[in-house]
Amino acid sequence: MRLKHYIANSLPEAMDQVRVDLGEDAIILATDELGPGKGVRVTAGLDDEPAHDFSIIDPAEDVDFVDEITEVLDFHRLPAEMIDTLVGHAMGVPASEWHISLAGALDDHFHFGQIPTCPISKPLMLIGSPGDGKTSTIAKLCAKARISEIPTTVITIDSEKTGGIEQIAAFCHRLQIDLDIAEAPEKLTECIDKITEERLILIDTMGINPFDEDAVDYLAEFAQASNAVSTLIIPAGGDVYEAADKAAAFTALAPKYIIPTKLDMTRRFGGLLTAAHSANLTFMAAGTSSQIADGLSPINPVSLARLLLPTRLESQQHTLATGTR
Repeated sequence: MRLKHYIANSLPEAMDQVRVDLGEDAIILATDELGPGKGVRVTAGLDDEPAHDFSIIDPAEDVDFVDEITEVLDFHRLPAEMIDTLVGHAMGVPASEWHISLAGALDDHFHFGQIPTCPISKPLMLIGSPGDGKTSTIAKLCAKARISEIPTTVITIDSEKTGGIEQIAAFCHRLQIDLDIAEAPEKLTECIDKITEERLILIDTMGINPFDEDAVDYLAEFAQASNAVSTLIIPAGGDVYEAADKAAAFTALAPKYIIPTKLDMTRRFGGLLTAAHSANLTFMAAGTSSQIADGLSPINPVSLARLLLPTRLESQQHTLATGTR
């Protein structure tokens, strides 16, 4: 695989460069923000190496390649059918390092977006169950927006949780972000309609049980009133099938994005992969620490592949230390 870096003022400009230079078959392996005023860097690859070049791993003939990726995905407790699919995709992305082939497979199988770097046309409504990290993720998005100098307004509809409004108010005050409160769908519409300039609008919601139809229907009224893009907040870890069922249940609210949280407290990430897959969601970012200023990280095929690798190494170290598996 031939890898190249592209730097431009914006992601669309960089993507245009990639398509012109490498064509429609290019695989986007990483996107990185270079800081305010410095633009973005995109790393892209193209599988144009000759099959007889033995500096490139040929997955079809390299049993170790398949074993490495299978071992990693099995450690994360991914379902067997998803492991087979990802390994099959990885075999079509030969590279000098097998984790790059895994990144190519993830790029084929999942969708990747980016943290907003400018005002967007529709509000982002963060949805999830109680305690999944919606309010802290709002605060982290606000911190990113503040760094990027994006005008931002937060609207909370979570007036029932004890201390909920006080918590988000404290975040907004500290970051000098506008805050409004909407206790009913019609009030939410009013809050949005009175915003006349282009802004990033973030809507903080009450945590709900996605298997409770009444709760989902009630939250759907707010989603419809705001014409918002729903973003599912879901903690990493846990049973992969439960995570998939939970994400699928939230599809009644038509979520587009997913932001997994609590990655710093999790070692197995099969749940976040099955959740994204079951609801066909696009990764926007990942919550990697409790810190507001830098607790939200971009996520792309390469960073996700690397995220999967340390657990394998830790597992091996644990096996050597204890003699167990």
